[in-house]
Amino acid sequence: MSRTILDKELQDLNDQIIKLGALVDDALETALEALETGDLAKSGMVIEADAIIDSLRAAIEEHSIRLLTLQQPLGGRDLRFLTSSLSIAGDLERTGDGAAGIAQIILRMTPLRAANGASAGITGPSNSTAHDTDEITETSVLHGMLELGKEARRVLQGTMDAFARRDAEAARFIWEEDDVVDVRYHLVRHDLMTMLEGGRAIPALQSDSRILQRATYLLWIAHKLERVGDHCSNVCERIVFIVEGETSIKPAQVE
Repeated sequence: MSRTILDKELQDLNDQIIKLGALVDDALETALEALETGDLAKSGMVIEADAIIDSLRAAIEEHSIRLLTLQQPLGGRDLRFLTSSLSIAGDLERTGDGAAGIAQIILRMTPLRAANGASAGITGPSNSTAHDTDEITETSVLHGMLELGKEARRVLQGTMDAFARRDAEAARFIWEEDDVVDVRYHLVRHDLMTMLEGGRAIPALQSDSRILQRATYLLWIAHKLERVGDHCSNVCERIVFIVEGETSIKPAQVE
């Protein structure tokens, strides 16, 4: 395989990974819109789109392995890119699985709301959060969940931008930004636990027998959003490896 052909193959593989990241971001965006509005059609779109994400991941793996097999010897950044493309595609595909999982949970939650006359989407001011007042409600938790989702998408988009530009410093910065996602996740989890703890649980269940089930589903959604940051951290580690050949993403300590 000539160098010209190899360069084109590597560029095609790079474009496939960028397209995979865009599809995953679209899926996550649609899942969050479904969570906010209770739009079941959007949930179905996310679930259907997951098959496309899975097939593109498989195509990336096949492409990478074919280049690794046919192009010998291969070294330096090209080899690091090809080996890393397998794990990057895997983390992106699992992020897409998370978006599809959120969509499936939304479908399961809908009958639980309808049975009690609860709204399928968020009502009330869009800028209210669980920490604006002392009262923690399901609606305020959902607002906090959407903020968690926005942060997760911001990290995903930053990760794919760092990959496209092969920016190791940006990858390190985004890797550290996963802490912000973790903080928002713990806030949502704390509010869910507070909403149903101690003396609040019995009155809540008496007025709404399905609230505990919905709270459990919301906790699952929060966990899936938190995992987006973890998968992005893995991709950022691969970006640093591709660019610098370093297996550690942490910047060197200044003595």
